[in-house]
Amino acid sequence: MAFLTKKRWIESITPFGLVLLLTLMAFLAAIFNQSGAMEIPKAIGKTIELWFDGFFSLLGFTLQMMMILTLGYSLALFEPVNRFLVRLASKPSNFMQGLLLVALVTMVAGLFNWGFGLIIGAILAKTVQKTFQNKGIPSNPGLLAAAGYLGMAIWHGGLSASAPLAVADQNHFLVQTTGVISVEETLFSGKNFVISGGLFLVFVLTTLLLNKISSKQDEKVEGVPFHPISPGKEDRYGYYAGIFLILVLVGITFLSEKGIIQKFSLNWVIFLLLGLTLFFYKSSERMIVSVGHGLKASSEIFLQFPFYAGILGLLGGSGIIRLISEYLINNTSESTFPAVAFISAAGVNLLIPSGGGQWAIQGEVLLLTAKDLGMNLGEIVLAFAYGDQISNLLQPFWALPLLSITGVPIRKIFPYTFVYFLAGFGYLFLMMFVLF
Repeated sequence: MAFLTKKRWIESITPFGLVLLLTLMAFLAAIFNQSGAMEIPKAIGKTIELWFDGFFSLLGFTLQMMMILTLGYSLALFEPVNRFLVRLASKPSNFMQGLLLVALVTMVAGLFNWGFGLIIGAILAKTVQKTFQNKGIPSNPGLLAAAGYLGMAIWHGGLSASAPLAVADQNHFLVQTTGVISVEETLFSGKNFVISGGLFLVFVLTTLLLNKISSKQDEKVEGVPFHPISPGKEDRYGYYAGIFLILVLVGITFLSEKGIIQKFSLNWVIFLLLGLTLFFYKSSERMIVSVGHGLKASSEIFLQFPFYAGILGLLGGSGIIRLISEYLINNTSESTFPAVAFISAAGVNLLIPSGGGQWAIQGEVLLLTAKDLGMNLGEIVLAFAYGDQISNLLQPFWALPLLSITGVPIRKIFPYTFVYFLAGFGYLFLMMFVLF
């Protein structure tokens, strides 16, 4: 019974351990829900079937999520990007300027691509801290690192947003239930611009407050060495392939009968990132090296997403999703459901750290409920997105690369990310009633 000892149990609480626990819970719930209509052995057999069929239902979505992270990571490794960040880090003359610089650049990068923003934030926080060390300027590496994590708290309203881009795809996994939900109703809606812009401002003001109340000293920290990758001269295949992909994207976007906004989807963003990455690295060999680093970062997605898909198969096929939806319909209203969707997304994100994986499980419940309530589906997608992103500030999973690069322990970051969370959560919760 050694596996039940306290030490082994604590060690097993990893993101993959959680998805296995969630799978077990979904199995038991599915068997229980079907046991009234059939005998237990048949219910077990049917449940196993549902899980196996669901396990492979999101392979396309899994690859899309891996490519989004991998290509964003690859761009962050690009040596000219690193050189630019080093020059940028030399500009601040005091801690407040450096702190604001890290927060602003990280959030802008996160709105472009969450993987890019995550790594850029870590590199910039480390580079600014190193610059302060060399200049003898008192600083707070924990607060700098927390500011470098803000991209993960605003990303789901930006160009790599998992849920809004997924439902804008003509073949997304909920299309039979909801149809296509254009980015005009989500990312490029006036409400998202107002809410995401307001959140950006809230984080800036919170940064200024934390600068006032936090201590500063001449503290030194050392993270793991970061090795940027320069453009290659081995071949020019990547350069020409990148130009070709960008030209194809331009043709699809501007020569199509559909408008530009209608063409904007997850595949459009991935195609653009791939074209830009090939173009910048020039050499296909250098591109492959950078992608290799990104793929390591996306290994959790590769491992976990099929299990999330299996859970979705269990919950959907056994009728549990419909039961949850009916419960929400009977206990919420149009005025309160956006807040319910927001809070539930923030809570579930603590168990399922991937926005895409979380959407795979929660998406159908939320959209079925919204549809039955006669609500705007795009608004509920956004409510989910805001909830998912804000609790990343309490979720250490995606902070691991940042902790490694900056060398700052989680205990020194968490007090500041918690304050950022309280400010952002309070603002977004209010917006659920003001704008939705």
